[in-house]
Amino acid sequence: MLTISLRFYRRMRRAYHNRHIRRITAVLGIVLLCIILHSITFYSFERAESSKLSLWDSVWATFTTITTVGYGDYSAATVGGRIATIILIYLVGLASFPYVITQIVDLAVEGQNNRRFGHIDCRDLVEDHIVIVNFPSELRVAAIIDQLASDSVTSDRSVVILTDNIEEIPFNNPNVYFVRGSPLQDESLNRANIARAYASVILTPGTDEHAADAITSSIVSLIETLNPKVRTIVECASIGHLALFRAFNCDAVIPTGNIAAKVLAQEVRDHGLSHAIAELLTQAEGSELYTEPVEIGGLRFFELQSLLMELGAQVILVGIIRSSQHWINPPPEFEIQPTDRLILISNRRSDWKPIHTKLLNTNRGI
Repeated sequence: MLTISLRFYRRMRRAYHNRHIRRITAVLGIVLLCIILHSITFYSFERAESSKLSLWDSVWATFTTITTVGYGDYSAATVGGRIATIILIYLVGLASFPYVITQIVDLAVEGQNNRRFGHIDCRDLVEDHIVIVNFPSELRVAAIIDQLASDSVTSDRSVVILTDNIEEIPFNNPNVYFVRGSPLQDESLNRANIARAYASVILTPGTDEHAADAITSSIVSLIETLNPKVRTIVECASIGHLALFRAFNCDAVIPTGNIAAKVLAQEVRDHGLSHAIAELLTQAEGSELYTEPVEIGGLRFFELQSLLMELGAQVILVGIIRSSQHWINPPPEFEIQPTDRLILISNRRSDWKPIHTKLLNTNRGI
């Protein structure tokens, strides 16, 4: 409750810096004061003429007049009531009320433009989100967003694009935000709410590979300083620069250029293999690679493979991830630990949960 209150307070404090909100607040105060004063004076003067008049009737008469609806069921009959209506409603109220409406419309338009052109502050808009840093091309970023949206783990997470090389966001997606600014500046990363982000994906900027990896490593260093707990996935332009990123706490460094070269060369040698790789790495129809927790200790790799076969599970166990290390097709005697994550090939991520439950029950019975 306290966290929600503090968040609301911070949001209101930042919102008040907007000139439209300051104007709306000031003018609404004037309109409210006019409504209160007119309701009291109208009731005081007109009560003598109509004994059935209540304070609520006076408030009703004030609202219908200031909003120019004017039902005419109540009107000032006394000199004092008419003077109060002229001053408080006609001169002040009717001049202020349309101004409030105009400022609200301007605020809505400005909000849409700010979001479109990246002038927003995401600190009170999103959290546990994914920050995509840099914008090498619309197709690449759109493909990443589509892949994130198609998986149950990340589909509900908002995406914030942080870059300074586009003028406006090219996507019409309510779950995608745009912060325009340099990723090498604290202010830009703070506006992207990196402190509360779930993960950051740092793409290579559109420069030569030596400069690109140097810039990327600088961005990683700054992000890790602002939020050491955020998951950081980094695109590396050259596999020869992997050592450059070892000094930072990156969760993953992916040399995409070298991976693409490997797939192309592999297709030359092994016809059709690229289609299988594409299926495993995309959310297309067919099988995909997943990592899932195992929570079983003491079993060896081949024993776990055998258990999966006995259960008739439509998953293929291909490797193990332990901390920051991985083993693809490890030795049969490789011992599984409860904190390991399994590298699996499966049709759907949801296939694993019932299989995992059966594994736990079977393992207890062994």
